[in-house]
Amino acid sequence: MKKILKDILKAKEGEGVKYSQGRVYLFVSFISYILYVSFLAVQIIRCGNSFDTENAEIIISSLQWIMGLLAGYVFGAKGIEALKTVISSKNEAQKNKDAEKTNEDSTVIP
Repeated sequence: MKKILKDILKAKEGEGVKYSQGRVYLFVSFISYILYVSFLAVQIIRCGNSFDTENAEIIISSLQWIMGLLAGYVFGAKGIEALKTVISSKNEAQKNKDAEKTNEDSTVIP
């Protein structure tokens, strides 16, 4: 696992292989994102209904954009395509959720 991580974080530069600054930043932002989401999950479980979800959504959204920008910088067009895929799947999931809610609301129980 350690060797795979080193291979991912390194890039060929000139004659040698060095750590890529963009890849390291992306890795650090990914780890911070995972830690923050885990922290939020624990806080939601502890606080229940008194948790402020609006602020959490804003922070998560900004962390996702930072990771997307870094992915675009590191991986170029492939990173941008991955970001578009994630955003489109998120939008489709929201549309499906809204459609299901509309169908449930329109169902009349006799």
